Amino acid sequence: MDRDNQIAPQQVSKQKKHKVNNDTLLHLEASLNLIPFAGGFLATYFGDIRNNRIAERMQQYFKYFSDRLIELDEKKIDHEYLNSEEFAEFFMQGAEQAARSTTDKRIRRFANILINNALMNAQARSRTQSIMSFVDRISDLDAFVLLCYGNPSAPSLRAQTRDEAYSLVKELSEYLDIDCPSKASVIESIVYMDNLGIAWVNEKLNENEERGKDLILKEFSSFRTPLGDAVVTMIAPPGFYKSVTSSTSNLEWPNDYINKLFRGSEKI
Repeated sequence: MDRDNQIAPQQVSKQKKHKVNNDTLLHLEASLNLIPFAGGFLATYFGDIRNNRIAERMQQYFKYFSDRLIELDEKKIDHEYLNSEEFAEFFMQGAEQAARSTTDKRIRRFANILINNALMNAQARSRTQSIMSFVDRISDLDAFVLLCYGNPSAPSLRAQTRDEAYSLVKELSEYLDIDCPSKASVIESIVYMDNLGIAWVNEKLNENEERGKDLILKEFSSFRTPLGDAVVTMIAPPGFYKSVTSSTSNLEWPNDYINKLFRGSEKI
């Protein structure tokens, strides 16, 4: 056989692998099409659409991180950390989470973890892996409600009732000019985060009520736990909160707290 017409073994191997991958994809699409109601969409999605979405999400993650990093005071950035293997591994974990994220806010939360890490000392960064696992378990609403309890560098704000908790969320939503969630959704979020240990709920029991049962229907006070503070320290955009002052006494709830404690951000 003419040597110019011979196919290298490596090329043959690649061609076979490509054929196997195509055959596997065809079988997968055929199987997905059999799923009731959602099969047609899933068969379409598990192909170029999903690959393109993953690329778009990761690109958004990279750009948001880069844009926010440029805005920071260069003197406060730990340049040595940014060139470490530890940072590189966490950055890639964040990118992998971003690739699976279905909301822009979730993508930004994982980027914020890395941005805030660049401003922290080694001890403050020591629980990054654990914090990332908690961030993976909370929704956009959970994260926003958690932010509402104030600067994590100070004791958590305490909502004495469910109405107070909702009013804080409502006022901050209006302050930031974003859509306000429903009261029922906020209460459900607080109860869920109490189960995670990042918020704390104190039940106010009436006579003959059983503690811990039907908590979502009961009156309660709430605040953010130290673990919740650690999560917020990681996910809040730099500059979201105003500097902590010595006193917050004689403030009207929640309006004065909003004006005194939150600077806000165009993207949270």
